[in-house]
Amino acid sequence: MAGASRSCLGPGGTSHGGRNRGPDEIKDTDWGKRRASWHYDDVPLCGTVEYSKYCRGGRCASAQLARQIELLGDERARTRQRNEALKWVVHLVGDIHQPLHAANRGDRGGNRVQVSFFGERDNPPYGNLNLHAIWDVHMVRRLVVDRGGERAIVSATIADSDRNAWEKGPISGWINESHRIARDTVYPLLPVAASCSNKVVDVVAIGEGYYSKAAPVIEIQIRKAGVRLARVLNETLGR
Repeated sequence: MAGASRSCLGPGGTSHGGRNRGPDEIKDTDWGKRRASWHYDDVPLCGTVEYSKYCRGGRCASAQLARQIELLGDERARTRQRNEALKWVVHLVGDIHQPLHAANRGDRGGNRVQVSFFGERDNPPYGNLNLHAIWDVHMVRRLVVDRGGERAIVSATIADSDRNAWEKGPISGWINESHRIARDTVYPLLPVAASCSNKVVDVVAIGEGYYSKAAPVIEIQIRKAGVRLARVLNETLGR
């Protein structure tokens, strides 16, 4: 897999290096803002909407991940195009394993649910903390510290039965899995009523009670994303 990646990227290229910047680095630029919807599938938690409605013209994470995988595997494409596709593949596999990138409750994937996290409200440079941000970044950071560093998480032994189960299924299955976590865990665990008929309007205090139940879910999602990314890269570049 590594050799195939180097061949795709060209001399000295890495999945996060080179002259092209990654998806997170450009998200606040005009170019990045025009691709903001590539980072999520706005699957409604309240009611149902056809895929074509929330993924118009393929402008959602699941469609773009499939597109970028195809481009990555195209040996006729330019090295720079495949380089950028690789960055998107790595990024989007991570995104769709974050539950709030696969769910919308009329709150922009939790971005409108204001929270404090262990008493903190600041989320520089984006203002105040919200539910999406703590699932995206802050609980992950705390988990890494609690587990003794990133290496402890990514090097943990994965049972063959789990690995085999996680590798199976299409991208849509991964989205559905994250959506169920948002429905069954992200919102029900909040220490306030959060039903479809009851929008969260006040700042929600998130502390140890919520985090201790969310952390194992996050850790499993990180491991699943790693296993599935490896499968995608092996299948796409290892041929």
